[in-house]
Amino acid sequence: MTTETGRDAYTMVIERLEREKDLVTRLTELLRKELDFISSQDVESLEESMPEKHQILREIAENRQEFHTTDERPVPEFAEKIRGLQQDLVMLWRKASGYNDLSKSLVTSRLQEIGRQLEVFFSGGESGYDRQGKKSKGVSLTVNTGV
Repeated sequence: MTTETGRDAYTMVIERLEREKDLVTRLTELLRKELDFISSQDVESLEESMPEKHQILREIAENRQEFHTTDERPVPEFAEKIRGLQQDLVMLWRKASGYNDLSKSLVTSRLQEIGRQLEVFFSGGESGYDRQGKKSKGVSLTVNTGV
């Protein structure tokens, strides 16, 4: 038998889990958009999306603070609802983690690619090519854009 205090505690647990589910769903949407921004190389939109993502993460952390439960066993209706919400959250967090991992790998590979392209300019002038296309010891600091 669950007391009134136990019912209130489980009602709060359900409310917090539902709130977290909504927040993680929104976070997943933002991470999906982030992947679109990265693949289209839209750096400005990517940067603009960061504050909202960080705010959602803070709200999730706040939602989890002061999370009290009771020692009483929940009635079957509460237990079923809580179990369902927990399973939904596990799936949503896996999806969000997958998007985040993919996003990190795309950004890392893009930064490495940019680093390789810039390596020629920062290599210290050890060797390069002259105007005739022959290898020379000094690197020309002018970049011919063809314009």
